[in-house]
Amino acid sequence: MGDWTVIGAITLAAVPESVGEARRFATEALPEGDRTDTAELLISEACTNSVQHSRSRFGGKFTLTLMGSDGTLRCEVVDDGSVTLPTRREGGELRGSGYGVMLIETLADRSGHFVDGDRLFTWFELD
Repeated sequence: MGDWTVIGAITLAAVPESVGEARRFATEALPEGDRTDTAELLISEACTNSVQHSRSRFGGKFTLTLMGSDGTLRCEVVDDGSVTLPTRREGGELRGSGYGVMLIETLADRSGHFVDGDRLFTWFELD
């Protein structure tokens, strides 16, 4: 991968309504197409995880950054971290939530997370 060019970034309050705002931001910043549709879905999942599970939910914020390099799209969501790291839920029981990490791992070409100080960076890439 070459150098990343920032396409856009937005910082939002870690409240449920911000997930839709992050998705709309991505829709406006990215060209129409299947990759953008996938990015919007995965952005929703990553932002929802920040809103529901990170320390940002206690009056904090999260930041979504969209970047491009050599035809690859990288999306990063940065929040105030959590006691636990994002993990894929295992098991076959039906449930209404808990599929975000699985969707990101399945649909993205590459994904991961890392901690820098108190901040959690969750990222994924689409070729």
